[in-house]
Amino acid sequence: MKAKRVLAILLSVCTVSSGLIVKDTKAEAADSLQGESVYQIMVDRFYDGDPSNNAKGEAFRTAEYIEDDFRYMHGGDWQGIIDKIDYIKGMGYTAIWISPVADPQLWGMPDSTGKQWPTAYHGYNVYDPNRASRYFGASNAEESENKLKELVNVCHANGLKVIIDVVPNHVGDYIQGTGGNAHYISGGNLKEGTQIKPAAPFDNISYYHNNGDIDFSFEHPHEPWKTAYLEDHDLGGLDDVDLDNYAAKSAMFNSIEYWIKTTGADAIRVDAAKCMKPSDIHELQSRCGVTSFGENFDMCPEFVAQWVGSNAEDGMLDFPLFQAIVNDFAYGQNFNNTSELSIQKVFDSDGVYGDRANNMVTFIDNHDRNRFLTEAGGNVAKMQNALTFIFTCRGVPVVFQGTEQNKGNANGQIINGIADTWNRWSMVKKDINGNVITDYFNTDTDTYKLIARLNKVRQENPALQYGAQREMWTAEHYYAFSRRIDSGEREGEEVICAFNNAGYTITNNMQIRKESSIKPGDVLVNVFDSNDRVTVSKDSKVEVSVNGNSNKIYRVEKGEEKPDEETVEVSFKIKNADTYWGQNVYLVGDCDELGNWNTKEAVGPGKCPNYPTWEVNVKLPKNKRIEFKAIKIDDNGNVVWENGNNRVIETGDSDMNYEFDF
Repeated sequence: MKAKRVLAILLSVCTVSSGLIVKDTKAEAADSLQGESVYQIMVDRFYDGDPSNNAKGEAFRTAEYIEDDFRYMHGGDWQGIIDKIDYIKGMGYTAIWISPVADPQLWGMPDSTGKQWPTAYHGYNVYDPNRASRYFGASNAEESENKLKELVNVCHANGLKVIIDVVPNHVGDYIQGTGGNAHYISGGNLKEGTQIKPAAPFDNISYYHNNGDIDFSFEHPHEPWKTAYLEDHDLGGLDDVDLDNYAAKSAMFNSIEYWIKTTGADAIRVDAAKCMKPSDIHELQSRCGVTSFGENFDMCPEFVAQWVGSNAEDGMLDFPLFQAIVNDFAYGQNFNNTSELSIQKVFDSDGVYGDRANNMVTFIDNHDRNRFLTEAGGNVAKMQNALTFIFTCRGVPVVFQGTEQNKGNANGQIINGIADTWNRWSMVKKDINGNVITDYFNTDTDTYKLIARLNKVRQENPALQYGAQREMWTAEHYYAFSRRIDSGEREGEEVICAFNNAGYTITNNMQIRKESSIKPGDVLVNVFDSNDRVTVSKDSKVEVSVNGNSNKIYRVEKGEEKPDEETVEVSFKIKNADTYWGQNVYLVGDCDELGNWNTKEAVGPGKCPNYPTWEVNVKLPKNKRIEFKAIKIDDNGNVVWENGNNRVIETGDSDMNYEFDF
């Protein structure tokens, strides 16, 4: 909770602007990860398929009893992923995201107490960008590279794309001192296997900024000079590459380009994108010839959006939405909260991404954050609700390995700051002697099966992959939206999604949006329960009840209503309709669509964007003379009729507008 409060303070300095509707951008999907669902793998903590490549001696541990255990190598490798392809495919994923592939720094430089910590297992402390990791592949460099190629080939043969985590911003932590005093350590009592400087040509001190560590205490509020400061200082001591140095940039980008093109990997995830110029990342993305998304650990959409676009990346990890998901689904805060980051607040800012909001990469946790289940106090229903949310809302869903096993942080406690120990537990738990205690490759857990169903639903409903997202209802504990394909061969396909983050059932009678393909009389069927059906009313409303910490996902099953070609949409504008609190404006008339003069079946309530002008949209029969009137109805059911004779409208063959004074 302490970490959560700190995040709230940081977020308070970010002003979120009103956004646009998320657009249908399937036409650009070939240049992005749209339509994919991704399984994130921390290789060392996944599965040990080849013990011969395990680190030797002190750098290797099997047990995970104390926090320090999580800093050492545990033996997972690329062969382990190959061995578990069926486990991944069983959940229906279409892509995997794997840890950095370059050879890592085994031991860090001594800290202020003289202690050396292991740094190799996660891969972000790079030793040799031009060599495939000896611990994930083989001690022989060529064999290691071939194993990485084999992994990509096996994934492709099994219908899985491969996203490689790349680290262009820094290498490991080698350089001592700053400025003119920057130097490599000359010796001392160092652990066996310590590399005192990175491999050539990255052992050139002039390749780095040498300005010391980033001080994040003054990062907010964001200003251009602070963004530049992030770019030219070290992230957590890691030697920051000076990408304005042509030789340094060329060396680093050449190595990354090589791994992508020689393996045939499909995309890259850019580590520490926040500490790089967007244009530099765009150059890297272009050189590699694949789509990319980056890491900008920041909760301000406007700031994150600077790294998304035609001279930046195709997408970014959606940290603002991640924090809103934790706030709203794990802690049950208000979906429409305006003081803290909430689901509605984030989606209202989607306009900052232009037409790339569907490229944003969504997640409920990852290797740097607390496991969601721990944030949710062990409540699996909350976690499954959040998972369903990222598989149905706009963006590309990513799930961190092990989530499907209903396991939070290994110690069950919240980690303050960057989570990088107890949340990174191994998929095979062992004791100090290497004996297996628990195998977490269980395909019978309810969450493993849920993810398989969610992936199947996404594949069967392209609207959930590419569709435009439009808000339908927002309240404290109930949020609903539609996903609709607005153009192309599958134009009009639509899914409605409703979520409840409270502990009790909530029912709402939601107005179908004007842009919707869904018509009165349509029957909506729950994708998870075909016996759960609701019918769209004559006034284009749908009543949806959602149980506590749960959701409903509906698609259309056609009823016996009139086909589209027999109706037109009429947009009524009722001006000067003064009302008191609790009173709303409706339309009633002499046809089924207007309730046949039954005020209980009247169409409305109207929307009032500019009081006292009200708007009501309704689909009416084509080429028909219809009599109607406007009425006012309050919360107690009292009806006030418009004075004068009945109004008359004659519909034609196309949609039309009709304005009048009440």
